[in-house]
Amino acid sequence: MILKIMSSMKIDILRLREEDFNKALLELIQIYSDGYRDLERYHYKKRRDIRSYIKWLYKADPFSFFVGYVDGKRAGFIAGSKRWNDSRYGDISEIHELVVRSSFKGKEVSDRLLEALLNLFKGRIVGLWVGEENHRAIRFYKRYGFVETGKVGIWIRMIREER
Repeated sequence: MILKIMSSMKIDILRLREEDFNKALLELIQIYSDGYRDLERYHYKKRRDIRSYIKWLYKADPFSFFVGYVDGKRAGFIAGSKRWNDSRYGDISEIHELVVRSSFKGKEVSDRLLEALLNLFKGRIVGLWVGEENHRAIRFYKRYGFVETGKVGIWIRMIREER
C-alpha cells in the first residue's frame, strides 16, 4: 500500500477573454454559491442576482478579473478595479470579490489569486470590504498587510497601504 502524504497541486491563475468569461459564467455562479454557503449574510442568493453581480465584476475591469485553476479545474476567482474612488483615500485600487470553492479553501488558491491582483495593483493603496463575522477572511487579509480602518453595518473596511 502506498500512502500519499503530500499532494502537489498545480495552481494556474489566468485572465479570461470575454468569450471565455461568457462560457465560464455558469460555473463561476456555482463557485460563488458554493464558496459562500457557510456565510449566508454576505452574498447574493438568487441565481439572477449572482449572475448580474459576476457580470458586473467582469465588466467593471476585465483586466482585474482572474480565475484560479487547480489541475485544470476552475477553483475560484478574484475581481477588482485598478482605479476606484474612495471617499477617504481618493484614487485607490479595490478588491470587490474573492471566492473559492469550499473544497479548495485552505489550499493556496486564495493566496495565488490575491497575489496576482496585488501584483497588478503594485504601488497603489488597495481597499476591500469584508463581512464582520468572516473571521477567516479577515485573518487572511491581515496576513497580506491589510488593516481594519472602519465599519459600516455588517461590513469592515480594510486598507493596504502602497507597496
